Amino acid sequence: MSFATGTPIADNNPLPIAGNSAVVIGTMQRPADTLAYAIGDIVAQSTAAASCSGVPIAASRDNDTTGVLRRCRVKVNDLAWFNATLYVHVFKDTPTFSSGDNAAFAAALSESNYLGAFSVTLDQKFAGSVTKGIGAPLSGSEIVFDPSAGTTNVFFVIETRTAVTPGSAKTFTAAFEVFRD
Repeated sequence: MSFATGTPIADNNPLPIAGNSAVVIGTMQRPADTLAYAIGDIVAQSTAAASCSGVPIAASRDNDTTGVLRRCRVKVNDLAWFNATLYVHVFKDTPTFSSGDNAAFAAALSESNYLGAFSVTLDQKFAGSVTKGIGAPLSGSEIVFDPSAGTTNVFFVIETRTAVTPGSAKTFTAAFEVFRD
C-alpha cells in the first residue's frame, strides 16, 4: 500500500479558511400609533401604502457569497408583545409592499425571492420593558441564502401570529445567527 505525499500544512503553506459564524442585526421602528395588530399583519415602518420595505441585514461575508441563517433572536422595547409569536420572513431582495403597517401579510408583499421564515415567541421579559425570544426556521434546521446581487444583504419582514395592541413607536431588533461561506 502506498500513500501519496504532498506539501504538509504549515504556516508558510496556508489553506483558505471556509466559513465563519456571525451575528448580524437589523432594526426597525414601528409607527407612532397603538392600532391593534390581528394575526397575520405586517409590522412595518409606516402606515402609508407602498412606503415600507424589508429591513436589510449584512448576512454574507462578501458580496454575492452564500451562507445559512440558523436562528433568529427578536427583541422589542414593549411588554405588550410578551408571549406574542412572530414570523420573521427572509427575502433575497427587498420585498415590495403594496400596503403599510398593520396590513395583511399575504396581501401586502410580493414574492420577491422568498427564502423562508423563523417562528419566534417573545417569551422572556427583561429590565427596561424589553421582551425577547429566540426562534428556529419554520421548515428544516436552517435557511440557505444567497444575497441580493452585488451586496451582502438579505431582507426581513415581521408578521404577527398573535393579536397585539402595541405601544407607540417601539423598536424591533432582529439578530440572525449566520454561518457564512
